[in-house]
Amino acid sequence: MCTKFKISLLTFIVLSVCGCNDQIHSAQNKSDLENLTNSQNDQSAKNSKTADDDSIKVNGLMATHCNKNEEAYINAKMQKVLRNPTPNEAYRLVPSGKVMSICVAKDRSSLTYRFGKSDTVEFEKSATVGHPFGSYFRQTGRVSESILFFSNGAYHYYITNSGGMGSGVSVDVYKDNKLVTEFFSGNDSYNDFIVATNMSLPKDLVKEQQPLDKPMQ
Repeated sequence: MCTKFKISLLTFIVLSVCGCNDQIHSAQNKSDLENLTNSQNDQSAKNSKTADDDSIKVNGLMATHCNKNEEAYINAKMQKVLRNPTPNEAYRLVPSGKVMSICVAKDRSSLTYRFGKSDTVEFEKSATVGHPFGSYFRQTGRVSESILFFSNGAYHYYITNSGGMGSGVSVDVYKDNKLVTEFFSGNDSYNDFIVATNMSLPKDLVKEQQPLDKPMQ
């Protein structure tokens, strides 16, 4: 009988220890799961805020020519494009230290293109109801391009935002149907360029139409 009692007592002790350990592991697992869930929720909230707040990111992460009463539709660091600089290079990007901004008034009353050093606007052009900017969309393979353009005398300016398999913002200037100046931001979103894709442009200041120069059509 003593032997049976000892065995029963031993069994009770083993079960008690195992049960406690299981409870400890269960509590730890529950705590880890809660921490992971909270972390994922925090990250989801952060990502949601990032995705829904493009205009703030445009002004916050990159130099801009937009004023306090404006929101930035596009900000892009501009690099000069040199075509075929050497026999072994198709093109070369040369930093210019300049920024291009497309700015929209918060009250939707203006749409303005500005270009120049981060602290100096070298060229500015605003759309008007009588002379709105042109807007054009084209698809080439898996690359989509949203083009905003305007004229300044004999020169035609095209601001292209590439999407799909493409990436980056370019500024092309044509005269007499010939490309005379070419800039490109680079491909790194939020470092080379930022586009507030959730922002709609004022309808009375933008008109959908075909580009004036054949290479841009």
